[in-house]
Amino acid sequence: MTLNRLLITSCLSLLMAGCGIGNVPPAPTMLDLGSPLNQTPIDTASKAPLGVAPVTAVGTLQSQKVIWRIGQNGQPNAYATVRWTATPAVMVRERLFDRLSRQAPVLTVEVNAEMAQVRTNLLQFEQVFSADGQTSDGVITLQVVLVANNQVLDQFRVTRSVKAQDNTAEGGSQALRVATDEAVNQIAQWIAKVR
Repeated sequence: MTLNRLLITSCLSLLMAGCGIGNVPPAPTMLDLGSPLNQTPIDTASKAPLGVAPVTAVGTLQSQKVIWRIGQNGQPNAYATVRWTATPAVMVRERLFDRLSRQAPVLTVEVNAEMAQVRTNLLQFEQVFSADGQTSDGVITLQVVLVANNQVLDQFRVTRSVKAQDNTAEGGSQALRVATDEAVNQIAQWIAKVR
């Protein structure tokens, strides 16, 4: 009798403990930059091709985490339940590739040393809250170098900050979408002048 009771109690304990094993946290919400805001086609047939190297990024931007901070000098944090669909560097390169392809043929690799190549470093891509937490902005900073014949032709740094419509991660992602489009437009205009 005692042995049966002990077996039943042990089985019930195992079953109750097992109920917690199968609990899986919900999948994170996935965010992206959506489609570019302005897709006006430009005739590129007569333009010299341009190479766009993979975008490099600072440490906090090398994963799919959605980064936020309080004030420009605050510590970077990541949302626990939200992720980007790709790393910020990949998303920015896609945006840059799309925008530059509207003013010249764009290649993902250098065909020869004479071909101009855009090398980009992503320094900031995050939602920055005001000190009181009442407002936030999507902020992007890019450092771009134009190289040809193993020489630097010119370099350009751009920061764009766009106010978020609300203080959610989704609001920050929409602000970053606009800020990214503005930044890549400035880069495209700069390249057109340098070349």
